[in-house]
Amino acid sequence: MEYFLPSIAALLIAALIVFLILPRLGASALVGLSVVLLIFCLYNHYKLFGAEYRYSTWQEQLKFYAPFLMYGSLTVVILLYLGYLFNKEGPSMIPASNISDQPKNIVESVNNTANTILTNVANGVGIKTNQINANAPILTNLGNILSSPNKRNNRIM
Repeated sequence: MEYFLPSIAALLIAALIVFLILPRLGASALVGLSVVLLIFCLYNHYKLFGAEYRYSTWQEQLKFYAPFLMYGSLTVVILLYLGYLFNKEGPSMIPASNISDQPKNIVESVNNTANTILTNVANGVGIKTNQINANAPILTNLGNILSSPNKRNNRIM
């Protein structure tokens, strides 16, 4: 019980600080506070776990290769990204849909895309596509699809 009440008090104080004080601080004050807290936490971490770092065995030999590994992997990632940017025939990040390059009306384009998706879903679950009205709003189509009985699941045992 002696550990329960102080931890609840610390949690309540932290919640008050997070919800009442921190939102009122500016961005530069928050950055400065986080840097100070990071330095404080790093100091405490190395103070508490310094012995484990001193007695480390096989990891000590690997720390000399860490900069080369990080710079090498960063260089490879940057080169791959640049290759992706300048590749004219590469795969597109945007999936193919029926939205044209110059839509006449955004609502019409969204409805066309949603109706295409609903048709594909209906075909996937075995609903006839003639139950979907292309001129009806999206929610009407969705309601019709969800309320129509599926013939495959109506088996008599």
